[in-house]
Amino acid sequence: MAISIPYAVASAEGLSAEHRETVLELLNNWQSHYSGNVVRSQYYEARNMLKDLGIAVPDSLQGLEVACGWGYKCVEVMRDHVSFDGFTSPEDYDTEKLLKQVARRNFMPTRVGKAVNSALKYCFSMWVVTSDDEGHARISAYPPTLCTGIWDDVGECLSAGMWVVSFAKERGRKTNRPDWVDVMLDDCLIRLRADGDGRWSAEYVEHGLGIVPMFVMPYNPDDDRPFGVSRINSEVRWLIDCAMRASVNEEIAAAFAASTQKYLLGTDGDAFEDKTKWSAFIGSIFEVSMNSEGQIPQFGQLTQPSMQPMTEHFSNLCKRMSAATGIHAGQFGIVGDNPSSADAIYLENSPLILKCKSFIKEAKAALSRVAVASVATELGKSYAEAEEACDVSVSFLNPAMPTLAQQTDSSIKLASAVDGFAGTPTFWRLNGLDDDEVRNVISEIRSNVTHSAALDKIFGPSQEPEKAEADEADEDAAKEAKDVHEMTAAADD
Repeated sequence: MAISIPYAVASAEGLSAEHRETVLELLNNWQSHYSGNVVRSQYYEARNMLKDLGIAVPDSLQGLEVACGWGYKCVEVMRDHVSFDGFTSPEDYDTEKLLKQVARRNFMPTRVGKAVNSALKYCFSMWVVTSDDEGHARISAYPPTLCTGIWDDVGECLSAGMWVVSFAKERGRKTNRPDWVDVMLDDCLIRLRADGDGRWSAEYVEHGLGIVPMFVMPYNPDDDRPFGVSRINSEVRWLIDCAMRASVNEEIAAAFAASTQKYLLGTDGDAFEDKTKWSAFIGSIFEVSMNSEGQIPQFGQLTQPSMQPMTEHFSNLCKRMSAATGIHAGQFGIVGDNPSSADAIYLENSPLILKCKSFIKEAKAALSRVAVASVATELGKSYAEAEEACDVSVSFLNPAMPTLAQQTDSSIKLASAVDGFAGTPTFWRLNGLDDDEVRNVISEIRSNVTHSAALDKIFGPSQEPEKAEADEADEDAAKEAKDVHEMTAAADD
């Protein structure tokens, strides 16, 4: 469903003349990139149309439905290697506790996963930090189809941003017409809403952060494209078009191979007077009479075509797609009979892992700003004050996705080399435990330690109850033996 943001937004009642120009610039930015984002979405959802060369596909098969999921693969495979692991503030327990509450309240693991998907599909995802009715930080993420921004090259940030909050409804169904659009500036938030008659009005809300709390999370940005580029770029789209043509041609070639072309020599031609060449080929011939000269027609069959050129062409496209995306060719359809070794699989995935590490750096930079803006919103401070007061770290899992055996081996080696590392939350995470499991394990260990300390206090240090009773019995026996010995010695004297 195509989205249409009307330019009447810039003429909203109550909007200042200075801000009208800003809103118009934001609308122009969004409009100029929207069609390209729609094309990427179509390739991602495998809804792009077949681009036939007009050579191999007959007219009757022009409407053949065909799909290629390579656009989805380009995003899905990389997204699975990028996993958010939470916020930390090693030097400030209160800040870390606050960040965990904010992350839990805003469902950050799920929200980050969706934002990563949008960034890889389109080119970026936009993080927005606002305040709810209770003064808590609300963290949202929007794809480029619903937001835009004006980039400040000097400050390496946005000077203004806009996003769609909600759409108008008709008969209980959402339409493609927004009825609420927000514009964020460094000193205030402008809420632009439309009434039932389509008239727009502006409402100003100060936020006091001192910056535009909208943060771009781009994929593979550079100086010319600070908003990044899409994984579904022009090369990938062209290869998808080639793969779709190859699939159709392969289907047609398979049909020819299953029913090879036949011919008749020496007929008058009136036997096929009411048939096209295509219907004569796919139909069945029941009877052909002698020709006017009394000759019997000769029946023949052409050689069955080979499918090997089609298979080799498709295999070549898979390899070119692998080179363009860094994803192993097996994900695109080339499956080997013999499974690869673990080292071979790692080497095949190494180009993709490098891309993931580069993207994770950009994601950490954006999410660290999101965390600081959230702390500032929660504490009622400016962004600069919160940035100076707290040190925030963003954690992602290793994109190489090592096996549990590899993680355990690594953690044990680190524990033997670094004193005190064993038993830390990071140690347990390396052994495959998530945050909830780590908390349970640490709680159980503390409970066991407390229980052991209580037993030591009752029965003596490092003694179990049964051992303490046995030692006490041995001491009594030794004392009795000593008394008997002394009595015997006195009697002898």
